[in-house]
Formats: sequence, C-alpha cells, structure tokens
Amino acid sequence: MNQRFTQAEWNASNFATPKEMEWFNEARYGMFITFGLSAYVNKDLSWPILYTRKAPDSGHGSYPDSVWTKWPSMFRLEKFDAKEWVRIAQDAGMKYIVVIAKHHDGFHLWDTEYSDFKITNTPFKRDYLKELADACHQAGMKFGIYYSQRDWHHPDYAPVDPSKIKEIADAPYYEALPGRKVTPGTSHQKYLAYQFNVVRELCTKYGKVDIFWFDAAYWGGMFTADMWDAERLTRMIRKLQPGIIINNRTGLPGDYDTPEQRVGTYQERPWESCMTLNGSWAYSPAPIKSASVLIRELLSSASGNGNVLLSWGAHWNGQFDVSQKQTLLEIGQWLKKYGNTYYGTKGGPWIPESNYGATHRDHKIFLYVYQWKNKKLSLPVIAENKILKASFVNLSEKISWKQNADSLIFTAPAIPDSIASIIELTTQEPVKTNFYLVDKSIFSDPAYGKRIKTCHIKATSWINNQIIIDLNQIENVTGLGFHQDNKGLEFSVSADGEHWENTTKVSNREISLTTFIAGAAIPGKEIRYIRLRTGSKLQQLGFDIYAK
Repeated sequence: MNQRFTQAEWNASNFATPKEMEWFNEARYGMFITFGLSAYVNKDLSWPILYTRKAPDSGHGSYPDSVWTKWPSMFRLEKFDAKEWVRIAQDAGMKYIVVIAKHHDGFHLWDTEYSDFKITNTPFKRDYLKELADACHQAGMKFGIYYSQRDWHHPDYAPVDPSKIKEIADAPYYEALPGRKVTPGTSHQKYLAYQFNVVRELCTKYGKVDIFWFDAAYWGGMFTADMWDAERLTRMIRKLQPGIIINNRTGLPGDYDTPEQRVGTYQERPWESCMTLNGSWAYSPAPIKSASVLIRELLSSASGNGNVLLSWGAHWNGQFDVSQKQTLLEIGQWLKKYGNTYYGTKGGPWIPESNYGATHRDHKIFLYVYQWKNKKLSLPVIAENKILKASFVNLSEKISWKQNADSLIFTAPAIPDSIASIIELTTQEPVKTNFYLVDKSIFSDPAYGKRIKTCHIKATSWINNQIIIDLNQIENVTGLGFHQDNKGLEFSVSADGEHWENTTKVSNREISLTTFIAGAAIPGKEIRYIRLRTGSKLQQLGFDIYAK
C-alpha cells in the first residue's frame, strides 16, 4: 500500500528543512482531537455515518443524508472550553495538538467564507477552530490543522468519474470499464478551486500553523497527487506558513510518514503513528487501553525514532469523558517523572524488539525493557564506543551488568517495573546511530510481512569465512535487512540445507527476495537456511530476516 517514488520525483517535491523538523522530532507526543457531527451518536467521524460515499471510496454508512445533515441544527457545545482542552493536553505530556477542521463529511468546523455548511451556522455560532488555535498559541502549544481532501458532501468533489470505473477487490479498489479511461469527474476542477480557497483560508486566518495534516493517503494508487494538484497546493501552504511541516497524505513524500493504528517501522525519516484510545478515532464508550499499554506504545515509537499522535474526541456537549481524561493524565504523571528518557531523544542505537527498545541523546542511552527473557537482556556492543556506567532510572535496585568484547549483558532486577524497567547507560563517546539504523525501509511495506528473526553474528561465529542460519522450519522469507554496509558479503538460500540457490552479492543493506530475486509474481521464497559468505572475516554482523 505504500507509495514509491523515484529519486527524481523525490527531489522535485517540496520539504521542510531539517532545522524546521527539529521541534517535531523532539516533541514525540501529540494530541489528535477527532471531533465533529458524529459525536451526536457516539460514533466515529464520517465512515459509519454517511450513507453516501463518493468514488473512489465505496460502501455505505448508517445514516441517509436527510438524517445526518440535520445534526448541525442541534450543535451547541454547551461545555466546550478550548483552554481546558489545551490544559489537558499539556498535563498529559503532549507537545502539540492537531485539530480536525474538516473530515470526509465536509462539515467545516471554522467560519469559512466558501460554504454555508459550517459550525458558525449552528446554535453554537462560534468559530471552534479559532478558539482552539488561540488557546494553543496562548499556552505555547504547537498547533496543527487536519484537513481531509475527501469530501463526500461537496457537490463538485469527483477525483474519479464514477461512470468510468468499476469496483475491484484489491487496491486501488477500482479500474476503468472496458474501453474507458479513468479520469476525474467534470466538476472536479471546481472542487479544486474551492479546496485552494479553504486551505488558503486555514493558513491565513488562524495565526501560526505548525502542522498541516492531510488525509487522502496513496493506498495502493487509490489517491494520487494529481487529484489535488498537490505539489502546487503544498508549495502554497509553505509560502503562507513558513516553517510549517506537512504529512505524507497528499500523494507526495511530505515531511514525515504516518503509519496508522500501529507502531511504525524503525527508520531515520521522521514518522508519526496516529493511534486511538479504544479503536475509535472520535469518542466512543468502548473500553480504552490502559495507561501502561499507551506508555509502552509511546516508548516503542520513540525507540523506532517516531512520534505518537493519540486520537480522542469529546462528547456532543463539548466535554471530554472523565475516565478517558484520567488515563491521559496518568500518562502525563509518568512522563513528568521519566520524560527525560523520552523527549528530545533519537531511536536506537539498537533496533527495537517486542521485549525492549532504546533511545539516546549525546552520551546517554535509555533502554526500555518490557520483558526479561531468561532474566537477561543481551545486546551487541556499540561499535567504537564503550559503556562507562549503567543504572536503573525507575528502580532503586543496583543493576548487575557486564560488557564483553562483543556483547552487553544485563541481569533482570528482582522486581521488574510493570511498564518498563528503564536503564540509563553513559557512553565514552557521543552515541552514533548510522551503524545500527537504516534509511527508510522497504520492509515497512506490508507485502514483506514482519521481522521474524534478528541475527547478531559474533566474530568467533564464522567458520571458513561462512555461517549458516537455521530458521528451524520452512518460512516464506521475503528479504534480509542488514544493519551496516557489507562489501564482499554474499548469501544464498536453501530449503533443505543441501541444495543452495540465489547466490547473491550484498550490494545494499536491504535485499528483497520478493522483488529482485524471486521475481515480482512470487511472494518470497520458501526456505529454511540462509548461508552467508565473506572474502574476509567480519568482526561483527547484524541483520533482520523478514517473512510473510
């Protein structure tokens, strides 16, 4: 589902500068306020509501247009207090807020000049977005605007002409009818004119905007940049709001990636996982995740060098649910104690696993240990660096650890912390991550499955300059991701350990058996053994094995 770009396409697009991205990378944690008309029935925005969806989206919600379009006449938000919302975010440890201005239902939560379908035409009458923008600015909170290009209510919205397509089961979920060509509807240019007007309005009426959060992701070709004139649109935004950062949901690369409802993949490029309290973006009475689970999601994301944008919504009256608020405040209390290990860090230097993760800053590494396997945690040493000191951050017990030539071994405490036992390491040299971190990974694509094994090859493990990895069973292996460059290294694969094939030189850190070796039509390779050979003995080698 992920979008691929050629180097030329990437270079031709527009980006925030590394300096402009600094605050975002250091913030780590934001609030996603998902609120709108659907609060009337305690359901998510748009998808379960609107019976009418427009191509290329398909399916139906539960409410005819004649029903849900009457809800604005009852929109009063009697208990809405923008300053209180911002205080909750601050007390929860969040460093920025993204507010939905318009979702797919096309209802404008600001006083736009370009539609009558807006919040100032309801009994509430006030400009909801302005009050939140002002409250953020007054509190020193970074402020972001969510704007959906999808608009199932706007009469001119037609990125795909429905008369020329038919639905199909797989992405992009539509294809041209026989003898026809997929084109926008005849009215779509009018919609684009409207869209440029309202986006310009959002960038000029509400003071400093730090983030612009679009929401029509590529999704296997379902939505593309030309549907929104995205290059021109995003360049206009950057001109109107210097220093703004823009996500990757316009069909362009954008400034950061946005995995959804999952912790993102370990990578250097900035990313932000948008996740929910209980599976619903807006308010829902369903049980929510515990503070412990949510904190682990924060730590796991930071370990992978990413942020979390946590979504919730208010009741119809404009007030947040008390129990949900209390959970966020619990997270905030934890971050007040241990936020130094979280904010302003980079992920690594070790690739996170299900039982641990790590962040670092300068001469410090912060290890988050969620589970101790066999009461130990063993990690490879850091190249050209040395651990000088180790101690628990959130436990009074003295840590037991040792540093060998090729490994670091930590012993579990008598009573591990229920969320994460945090270990602070002090290093001789500032921590570098380029040995352990990889660039944007091809394995973030769901087609490659998941990481099934991480191998750390010791200097003493090589026999006659080769080593064989046994997966213990046949796996559909899709690729290998090496932690460092490996000149002179080659590998081959086998199902039985006797017949070897695909002898390949490792010219990149990421080797795909799916695309480049086995052929695009074959999803991976059914193998059990991986053989590595090198012309000269390696001191240390780390790599991940992916399978589906």
